[in-house]
Amino acid sequence: MRKFFAAAVIMTFFSAVVFAQSAPKWASKVSKGIVSVMTYDGKDNLLHSGTAFFINNAGEAVADYSVFDGASKAVVLDAGGKKYDVDYILGADETYGLVKFSVKIDKNVSIQPVVAAQNVGATVYALAYSPKDPSFQAATISEVSAINDSVKYYSTSKAIDSKFNTCPVFTSDGQLFGLVQPSMGGKGYILDVNHLRTLTLSALPTKKETLALNKINISKGLPSSVGESLVYLYFKSRSASNEEYMDMINLFVRKYPDNAEGYIRRATPLIDLQRFDEAESDMQTFLKLSPERDDALYKVCQLIHNKLIYQPEPKYDKWTFEKAMTYIDEALSINPKLDYLFEKAQLYVAMKDYDKAYAIYDELNKGENRSPATFYAASLAAEARGDSVGEVIELMDSAIALFPEPHPADAANFVLRRGRLLETAGRYREAVKDYNEFSYLSNNKVNANFYYDKARLETKARMYQQAIEDIESAISAAPGEPLFLLEKCAIMLRVNQLDEAIKAAQQTLQLDSQNSDAYRMLGYALLQKGDKTSALQNLNRAKELGDEAAQEIIDKYIKN
Repeated sequence: MRKFFAAAVIMTFFSAVVFAQSAPKWASKVSKGIVSVMTYDGKDNLLHSGTAFFINNAGEAVADYSVFDGASKAVVLDAGGKKYDVDYILGADETYGLVKFSVKIDKNVSIQPVVAAQNVGATVYALAYSPKDPSFQAATISEVSAINDSVKYYSTSKAIDSKFNTCPVFTSDGQLFGLVQPSMGGKGYILDVNHLRTLTLSALPTKKETLALNKINISKGLPSSVGESLVYLYFKSRSASNEEYMDMINLFVRKYPDNAEGYIRRATPLIDLQRFDEAESDMQTFLKLSPERDDALYKVCQLIHNKLIYQPEPKYDKWTFEKAMTYIDEALSINPKLDYLFEKAQLYVAMKDYDKAYAIYDELNKGENRSPATFYAASLAAEARGDSVGEVIELMDSAIALFPEPHPADAANFVLRRGRLLETAGRYREAVKDYNEFSYLSNNKVNANFYYDKARLETKARMYQQAIEDIESAISAAPGEPLFLLEKCAIMLRVNQLDEAIKAAQQTLQLDSQNSDAYRMLGYALLQKGDKTSALQNLNRAKELGDEAAQEIIDKYIKN
């Protein structure tokens, strides 16, 4: 028995030695490119740990997706025991459980992949991170299938230990060709390393890609090309916070320092953040690098113009309307484009020099470059400088006449502006037609305020039935708004529907008990019904709330 036990111990020791000595000679070399990765939540608590490996000399690495799921921070530990921060996420794929990321590291040992497919019967080796001797497992390929023309999927005759999931797999001569996938049914699986080429950020990611990336709370990088990066930045500028967008645009500028577009795009959030000196510096760099100086001058002018209009405070002495005008004048001297001329007119409007603005619009409207927009702008300048409402309406007539018949949806705001001008001119029924057309062109997607304005207009036009219908629409869209109920009360008084007027006034007071107009109208309606006592109570309450017209009603209808 002792002899048997001793023999067993010897055999076990011998097997261990053989296993340890069976590590390929190249393993220690490639293991330098394999690192340990640790992820943390938003409170710096350790979430997960696993193996990752560098795939190029730019600090880009690949790891198991599950390690990064929910992570807010990550670090890698190299073969020498040094720690480095994970900088950006560069791609994520939940289907095959992969994530690609970049590491803040000056120099790294990359593992270059081999393109050639492996054959059935080949011996391959999975390696995991180990600070000392390489941790590996040998396997034999038993089956080769294809995911697509360039990516293979391999099966092995035996399962591969789960600690090697997403670890690199090497050929017998030490060339990277795959990554370990989870084992199933006693078999191991290996994904072709060529799949990593698809593991990138897309300018227009799919819903699946977006969901995978959104589960990782670490900053995202950029797509691989300049063009895709710019498209990606454009869409991110609409959804990302200023801080998140700034991280992305800073990365773009670092990655493509000679690309002018990065500087002008960064200037916009810098202005929002009131970092004006930095924005000015970026704008000047943009002007120097731009291949088309006229367009660059135009964009810089627009940035200054928009800042002065939409963010007048705090002031920045270097940016004035006069400075913006110098940029647009230089752009016009290079190329007299319509957009540049229109921008100059808009600057004159902002400077309240309406005569000069109108002169530019008028010149455009007499030539082949006239458009609904130029006539619309001319009408605004004409109105601002005090032209008669009739002259302003004529400009809007010209603008609308340039649209095809029947009018497209793009004409909606033009029609509505003319309707409002017609109301100002006292041409109420014509104005109602424009309001109706606006509603039609907007596919009836109008709000409660529009119905309220239209009802008031229809009342002026003595179109009472339409006014009642529209004020009911306003109340239906915003039942908690006392102003709309008060307007209904006024309309009902006009058509002598006293019970409806009383009801609307009472509903108004339920929402706003201090509404003096509602008390006055209620008092007047009760008076018309012959209830002088209740009428006087409500009219006196209106007086207490400061309504001067209530006393006139008392003097005229009650005291006499």
